[in-house]
Amino acid sequence: MSVPGTPTAKELRAATDALCDDLATAAATTAGVVRLEPTLRNALRRLHAGSTVLLNGRGARSAADGIELHRRADVVDVRVDVVTGPDRSAAATARDVRRALVEVLARHDLRSGSIAVAVLSVER
Repeated sequence: MSVPGTPTAKELRAATDALCDDLATAAATTAGVVRLEPTLRNALRRLHAGSTVLLNGRGARSAADGIELHRRADVVDVRVDVVTGPDRSAAATARDVRRALVEVLARHDLRSGSIAVAVLSVER
């Protein structure tokens, strides 16, 4: 029995998926970002959920694979792993990604906790 006005687990999962997608889009479309890098945790979660689809012998990837988030009420901690291009400072790109993530959280009426942007490599 659920309390009226309290979201169900299915609704929370859908909202979290939508948030991850919005965060991934914001990060991936930031100037200087070449791509998001999938985290091991996301890959394992997809395997556990059975949502990995093999295509030509390769695992399917989601745009949100590079996003990891933890939510406590309306405060959200986000970690994103990115690869940047050589045309722009990696530090400037990371700052812009962080700013974009904070804006997405605000649009979802959420507050940002820890926002970590890791530049895993710079492609040449």
